[in-house]
Amino acid sequence: MPKVSVIIPTLDGSCAGNVERLLGDIKKQTFKDLEVILIKGVRPNGRARNEGVKKARGDYLVFMDDDTILGHERVIENLIAPLERDEKIGMTGASPVYPKDLPWLQRTFAQIRGGEFPIVKEIIDTDYAQHACCALRKEVYEEVGWESEDLITGTDDDLRQRLHRVGYRVVIVPETWVYRLIEADFSAIIRKSFKTGLGSVYALKVHPEIFGYPRVKLLNYQIKTATGVLLYELVASVFRIPVYLLSLRPLHALLGTSWTAGFLYGWLKFPCRSLNP
Repeated sequence: MPKVSVIIPTLDGSCAGNVERLLGDIKKQTFKDLEVILIKGVRPNGRARNEGVKKARGDYLVFMDDDTILGHERVIENLIAPLERDEKIGMTGASPVYPKDLPWLQRTFAQIRGGEFPIVKEIIDTDYAQHACCALRKEVYEEVGWESEDLITGTDDDLRQRLHRVGYRVVIVPETWVYRLIEADFSAIIRKSFKTGLGSVYALKVHPEIFGYPRVKLLNYQIKTATGVLLYELVASVFRIPVYLLSLRPLHALLGTSWTAGFLYGWLKFPCRSLNP
């Protein structure tokens, strides 16, 4: 029986050729007592990961996204070691970074998207641990109720909240990183932004109990309804997008417009469930 099950959701088994590269990275890892489970064509990612866990034979689960490149040969070893030493640690993650040689368009999108976390010298408690490359004990994953199977986006936040609620730490481990790839062309980047807006409104309307409603920091006001969030986002877009254009940031404006379009489409598409029925 393998000690670790590496689970990789992928729509077509390729991700523009990166899956083969990722499998090669895994073969080079110093940690050898593992199995690799590819889950192909299952949407969304939460459901795909659960399908992988059902097949997993290992005591430890390592999740990787199919657009990930492992930073070095000790990534899996470094992720598993803290879980073996400290039962209070529920999830370990590698620092997510972007490749240094990205073309201009992808580099700009990476700067807009954010999400990088610096490579650290010691274990750091942080919610930057992500499904891009993370590890959990299988029993802990089952304890917190597996993944939400319907979320379009936001599974990282959801799983971390589940772990925090029962008292587990979520950490980034030292000297461990993965590179995140960026969509290869402009249309793919626009579609990604649209999907993010769609996923945001789905979580807002269908699962407000997971994420709640945002606070308007400028006014120190807690939004109390989904409709309030809609109005806030519309007003914010009316001001934000012209500012991007006037400051000569057309890509920011296009991505902001795409995100808002996804949000509005989702608002019409998904039913609303109140946070406080």
